[in-house]
Amino acid sequence: MSPTQHDLFIPFYSETYSSRFLREQYEKINLTQAKTKSYHVCSSFMYHLQHGQLYFKQASIAPIEIKPILLFYGYVQLIKACVLTLDPNYPENSQVLAHGVTTRKRKKTSYRFLDDEVKVQKNGLFSLFLEKMFHVKHLEGEKYYMQTLLTHIADMHSLFHTLQRKDLSFKGIAKLNERHVEFSSQVLDLYHMTPNRFEQYIESFNDQYKGIRVTEKKTSIILSIPNWPNSFNSSPLLFDEQNKVYFLKDRNANSQYSLPEFATHFLLLYNLSMICRYEAEWWGDLIHTFDGVDFPFIFHYLEVAQYKLPQMVFNYLQHLDT
Repeated sequence: MSPTQHDLFIPFYSETYSSRFLREQYEKINLTQAKTKSYHVCSSFMYHLQHGQLYFKQASIAPIEIKPILLFYGYVQLIKACVLTLDPNYPENSQVLAHGVTTRKRKKTSYRFLDDEVKVQKNGLFSLFLEKMFHVKHLEGEKYYMQTLLTHIADMHSLFHTLQRKDLSFKGIAKLNERHVEFSSQVLDLYHMTPNRFEQYIESFNDQYKGIRVTEKKTSIILSIPNWPNSFNSSPLLFDEQNKVYFLKDRNANSQYSLPEFATHFLLLYNLSMICRYEAEWWGDLIHTFDGVDFPFIFHYLEVAQYKLPQMVFNYLQHLDT
């Protein structure tokens, strides 16, 4: 069932449940006065989740002309709820209320969305939630192209193959009960690595992969993963909405990108919401003339974000509760 039809966050609309949930999170990170702080933060936490879900519900029935705005602000609300599970003092100052990213000035001619970029600023929600939730720091000044961001969303790979004839990834066969995933042995050939070196490479991305073992068979490799990764922060493995697993064929595309999927969606939706609001002529032409290849990518991405993001946030909250 689509997250727009079923509100995943219903349990959190109980003050008793949410207050206990927050207190447990604060106790895990050894905050003083955890019970008092959870009581004071509880209403804000619940309203962020509820308002975020309302934005997503409206986005599901809204025309594409305004859908990016609703999805972005809905996502921002959900992220703020996540931040409150780790920092009861959020927001501590006005600087963290900014979005924390900026777009470049657009050229009026020959603009292509896939070639557009966003730049990370020093302060704001983007840097804050990356540091609080994923311990990622020092991204000020980093630039990300839209095509790069879309490449790191597994749900977009089939469209890249259709429109650009690009086979971006290997599709794995995952066996969750055995905690392993199988890929073509071509992975090692393309990456010019031995199984041992590939283990070290995967471990370098994320502590979740500590202890991974790679076994080479005749035509495939088996990745045995003691701690199965969280789909919302699984790089270099990518998961689609159905939890199918992918691995990028381009080593540089993997090695030069370190953002969790939470951040990838934030940057894409931020830029699309800015285009939607401030580039009305280009946005209108895109929707009504179907010029170029931008429209299919944008349209499909918005569909992906619509159903995937509430589930991803819910998975994050569930992960905290384990």
